[in-house]
Amino acid sequence: MSKNKMSGHKNANDSAYLKHLEFIQAIVARMAQSSVQTKSLLLPVVVATYGYALTQKSVSVSLLGIAAVLLFGYIDASYLRQEQAYRRLYNAVIKGTKEIPLLSLNPCCVDKVVFPEDTELVCEEKSFWKKSCEVIKEWVFLDPKVWLSWSIFPFYFGFFMVGCAVLCHALMSGR
Repeated sequence: MSKNKMSGHKNANDSAYLKHLEFIQAIVARMAQSSVQTKSLLLPVVVATYGYALTQKSVSVSLLGIAAVLLFGYIDASYLRQEQAYRRLYNAVIKGTKEIPLLSLNPCCVDKVVFPEDTELVCEEKSFWKKSCEVIKEWVFLDPKVWLSWSIFPFYFGFFMVGCAVLCHALMSGR
């Protein structure tokens, strides 16, 4: 059974291979849909908090609106980061340049060294502290490319700046 150079699997028309690609595509679509929902949920929150803060000249409510923008931006950036990881997994499965276990939905092996053991492929093991630091870095401090992407930065930065203007207005009103 020779491997097809295009797919990394024995047959590009293999139903398991095609199902693997469908699963990854479904995850990418879910992440994109979650990003859209995050943005659509933010709009009424921002309109309500900023509107109330403007009419009542409330500093605390304007700060609440800014906090909502930052929270929703962080959630949306997390969805984008996960979507990008699954896109890399999809591309790796298509290209067949890395040995990805059939039907694996774990994108960690795409970016890390993979070592074969018997019949199964496993990601490189790291110490607890090193792994913990990586998780904190990846989940808390997202990649700057994610924050500066066209779907995150302009949208959330605009709402953040409006929130700052509302906050300044409330502060100048002295309430």
